[in-house]
Amino acid sequence: MIKFNENNGFYKSPFGSIEERTQMTLRIKIMKNHLAETAQVVFLHEEKNEYLTKDGRLEEEKEGMLQILFSIQLDQIGFYLYHFEVTDKNGEVEKTEPIPLLVYQSSYQTPPWLKNGLMYQIFPDRFAKSQAYECPTQSKNMVLRDDWGGIPNGQPDENGIVQNNDFFSGNLQGIIEKLDYLQDLGVSVIYLNPIFESYSNHRYDTGNYKKIDPLLGREADFIELCQKSREKGIRILLDGVFNHTGSDSLYFNKNGRYEEVGAYQSKSSLYYNWYHFIEYPDQYESWWGINTLPHVNELEPSYLDYMIRNEDSVVKHWMRLGASGFRLDVADELPNQFLEELRIAVKSINPDGAVIGEVWEDAVTKIAYEKRRQYFWGKQLDSVMNYPLKDAIIDYLVYDKDGVALERKINCLWEHYPKPAFQSMMNILGTHDTPRILSVLSDNSWGDEYSRQRLFLAMLILSFMPGIPSIYYGDEIGMRGGKDPLNRMCFDQTKGDSYILLFIKKLFRFRKKIQQLGEFEYKPRTSEGGFYSFQRILETDRIVIAVNAGNQDHLLNLAMKDKESIKDFFISGSVTFERQGVFRIKENSGIAIHISCM
Repeated sequence: MIKFNENNGFYKSPFGSIEERTQMTLRIKIMKNHLAETAQVVFLHEEKNEYLTKDGRLEEEKEGMLQILFSIQLDQIGFYLYHFEVTDKNGEVEKTEPIPLLVYQSSYQTPPWLKNGLMYQIFPDRFAKSQAYECPTQSKNMVLRDDWGGIPNGQPDENGIVQNNDFFSGNLQGIIEKLDYLQDLGVSVIYLNPIFESYSNHRYDTGNYKKIDPLLGREADFIELCQKSREKGIRILLDGVFNHTGSDSLYFNKNGRYEEVGAYQSKSSLYYNWYHFIEYPDQYESWWGINTLPHVNELEPSYLDYMIRNEDSVVKHWMRLGASGFRLDVADELPNQFLEELRIAVKSINPDGAVIGEVWEDAVTKIAYEKRRQYFWGKQLDSVMNYPLKDAIIDYLVYDKDGVALERKINCLWEHYPKPAFQSMMNILGTHDTPRILSVLSDNSWGDEYSRQRLFLAMLILSFMPGIPSIYYGDEIGMRGGKDPLNRMCFDQTKGDSYILLFIKKLFRFRKKIQQLGEFEYKPRTSEGGFYSFQRILETDRIVIAVNAGNQDHLLNLAMKDKESIKDFFISGSVTFERQGVFRIKENSGIAIHISCM
């Protein structure tokens, strides 16, 4: 039997993914009576299909176990699978299961502002409408709603198509007017769902990448938004929808609304090579078979020029006007070369710019279209939307109430992700693609207060995980809703839950007081039953976070060291002081404690 634990520093050092050319130490233990002849560790570089084998040496013999040491340096970045092989004197070989390991580029760094602060996601049509902006007449088929807060139309038309063409006319000036509210909440980054000219209210069917949708405003409004946001310490992050365009667009022009000749209209169009026609013009590749979203060939040179390479490319244009980066829609469908060039373009305008991917799974082990993705090798993404964390928190609070399972899921990301990426995760509880978090956490049999407390525990965990917590607009006032379009209702603070808003404000004010929080190292603590805890550590300070989703009280022992004292704490629910360094955490309650060594 081969004994090895990649999560234990004795068996593997350094922990988790490693930089290229880092000296790594591995240890295994085997029974002395195994009569081992040889012991090897075998690494497979998956992309290159190359093997590297290293022999181990006997380090010591203790208590009937042989301790074997391996010292190895991996010089090529990439995704590896490694395992151990022990051959006995009879030629029998024992192998361990393969273990994933990412070796990333040593120069890989992520923007410091992704490690701190608070992100706020806005669906532009539904957040805020300013009367100061008057929209010009539009040529597209749309329904302008005058009932702010009404139910969006999600029903198919007579042809079975959901048009998504009803607009409540939220606009950029409305966001500008809400900046004081967002600043008071503690927001440091606004992530905007698409704002470019499009047919639909969600605007993921881009019509013109270089034009603000007239319903939202003008380019001058975007510049003003960036400037006034920056004055308040807030950055603007744009949604980059680069895998497909709208069929009703400047580039495809299926409906003939644009003056320029589109790919659908003529093979001589400047944009014809952007698309793949199966039978011209009506059969073409589209995103998930939706014919209003024709798929583009991202590696077509003219497309790369227009989007990335030209001096006034789409990416450079909006970065120069004040954007701090892009969240990339359906990143799984964007080629490696496209992602690498886009990252270079963003950083060329602003070295502190961010590239965040929409990835719903583990971004290191992710396979899409039969290929391992290279998001965190050091050349593509700074961060991804942390859907695995969201799912793990919901499972913990609603379904299994298993603190050990939650710890295991988070530790898996901690182990797999490069440290610069793990510290920069876009941590979410909900987005425009998921039901509202309060609706997910609600339990009608227990009532609103129980649901609120579940939300508070979720926010407590989210707020202190490495990375930047992200609030989907309205979650801070307890907006509810199921799937699209009910998760995209209009924001109205007067109809919100002021108790939830007050809690979140207090939580983020407590969080903001902890200096250099983004540099604090993540460490798991004791978890059992419905109890989950972790801590963040930096030099003489640590923050302990503990929550109890179970139905039994749990005692939290801080294991205080000499000269340590509690500097501050934040409580959710019912937590009582038992004795020095010990707290009783009751059901559906939690605490964050800032401890300092004086």
